[in-house]
Amino acid sequence: MNREAKRQTLLITGINGLIRAMGFFLRVVMARMLGPEIMGIAELASGVHMLAITPLTSGLPMAVSRLTAKTDAEKAHLPLVAGLRLVRLVSLVLIPSFLLLSPVIARAMGDIRVLPSLWCTAPCVLILGYSGVYNGYCYGTKRSSIPAVSELTEQTLRLLFTLLLINTLKHLTPGWLAAVPVASTMLAEILGLLLVICWLRLPAGYSGAADVWRKPIIRLALPTTTTRLIHTLLRSVTSMMIPLRLTASGLPASEATARLGMLNGMVLPMMMLPCIFTGALNMVMAPRLAQSEENARSCKALLSKVLVTGLLVALLCSGILALLSPFIANIIYRLPELTDILYAAIPLCLLCAAENLTVGTITSLGLQKQAMYGALPSSLLSLLLTWVLTAMPHYRLEGVIVGLAAGHTTGILWNSWVIFRWWQAHT
Repeated sequence: MNREAKRQTLLITGINGLIRAMGFFLRVVMARMLGPEIMGIAELASGVHMLAITPLTSGLPMAVSRLTAKTDAEKAHLPLVAGLRLVRLVSLVLIPSFLLLSPVIARAMGDIRVLPSLWCTAPCVLILGYSGVYNGYCYGTKRSSIPAVSELTEQTLRLLFTLLLINTLKHLTPGWLAAVPVASTMLAEILGLLLVICWLRLPAGYSGAADVWRKPIIRLALPTTTTRLIHTLLRSVTSMMIPLRLTASGLPASEATARLGMLNGMVLPMMMLPCIFTGALNMVMAPRLAQSEENARSCKALLSKVLVTGLLVALLCSGILALLSPFIANIIYRLPELTDILYAAIPLCLLCAAENLTVGTITSLGLQKQAMYGALPSSLLSLLLTWVLTAMPHYRLEGVIVGLAAGHTTGILWNSWVIFRWWQAHT
């Protein structure tokens, strides 16, 4: 890993850390202002929000990044143009379909109060799709500071918009209050996207030459998108299932929704702490791994450094969270019952980072199709264990954690096998 790659990784990690800190602060403030029940409604909608934006925000950025990195400088803009055209085309289908299906989805989730959040999600499909493609282009041309500053701007605006709207619109119903974060995200993303477009100052009016890049982009993006869709669908189904299974365990419906808010809104985001670093590492190293594929020795050395560095950071974060769990529960969230859940979830910290690293590595090496085959079994195992264990009174949320851990472990083992086979083939 050369000095420039280290510098960019540290820069993105620092900015991502600040972004996560602001997101954490926002969650704490929202939890105190809105309460666990409205947080639970927001988390129910969050799963569907992620599912709606996944087709255009998962595989496309990495595909554009990889193709841009492997293309001559004078043609580097063509994958970007092709990606933007693809976003517009898919959005023409996704946005109207999502708006029409929103009432049906809300009823299927068992809480019609999520409907305002779903309506606010629809425009995010196009906006976040555009942002993802521009970010992929920036990483492919090794201008990682542009998306980093844009994301910092977006998070700052999201924080300000959310706090302003919650304080101004306190009289709204719980459903509309739960929609405030999504609406704030939409507004912030629009301004962040405009910042990137103005910063890049790319000339307009490209020829149809970009159209030949559409098929390569789809071929690279489809396996990653499919894998992410499976995992996101799992999250959405799990979010809908948890309150139902907690109710089956003997909890009242309002308490079950509040428990979902505690888990998804307070505990699981903490377990993603090392992904601040591993995500930055993946995005910075992806174009470099793509460019070094012809030199197996150099590629393996770079890959080893990425995996070892990422796992060491994940171990450090897991230890820090184990030490700080009582402080987080008692002082920050003022919910003492959160302590045991945080302790139970600590293994997820390392598992999430390891899966993030292995998926990033596979994507950088262009092996997305092989990784896709392991996504469905791991997701189904996680779903099955969550369904069974969450309804047991002595497990409840711990049952969800066990299910998630089993799914992550299965995914890591499969991804490791894919990487091992690549390593053996290039010996």
